[in-house]
Amino acid sequence: MNRIKPYEALSAQLKKVNILSDIEIEQICSCFETENIHKNQYFLESEKRCSKIGFLCDGIICSFIYNFEGTEVVKHFLEPYQFFTDMESYEKNQPAKLNIIAVTESTILSISKTNNDNLQDRIPKWEHVQGLFASQALNNMIQMQNFLHFGSASDKYQHFVKNYPNLARHVPLKYIASYLGITQSSLSRLRKENIR
Repeated sequence: MNRIKPYEALSAQLKKVNILSDIEIEQICSCFETENIHKNQYFLESEKRCSKIGFLCDGIICSFIYNFEGTEVVKHFLEPYQFFTDMESYEKNQPAKLNIIAVTESTILSISKTNNDNLQDRIPKWEHVQGLFASQALNNMIQMQNFLHFGSASDKYQHFVKNYPNLARHVPLKYIASYLGITQSSLSRLRKENIR
């Protein structure tokens, strides 16, 4: 499979906004650092302060919280070419509520808060562009979660497989089950029923 290089992926996303010049895009990209995150490695752990914004170039990551019983509750999956962070922790410099973990081997570009603040001073349009990406990320998350509020467990699983086949193929069952709000054994049963 021919994969796009990390900085080319970021540059392509920035060009889609059609607000920044090529020189500004180059300056922005130069402020990001490449991180290779292994499967099950954290980008962010809850209770730690989030001091960077990530851009997923390759792989799959998920965000989750722990409920009162200490069980992981998956909130969202991300596929390539999306920005992510724990915004509240990042903006307010407070402990994160989210855990962000690589579900597969992943390549991420990240920018520190310090570099991002300096970049906003140098390129005022960058703050607006970040707002556009934040709005897009929120919209994607809402669209992705809409189906979770309707139908049976079987309906939810079938919708997930049909609309997110890459996630269904590569994400471990425990994360999918948590995301769908069902037990892992129920998910295994549903998968067997769908194979028949």
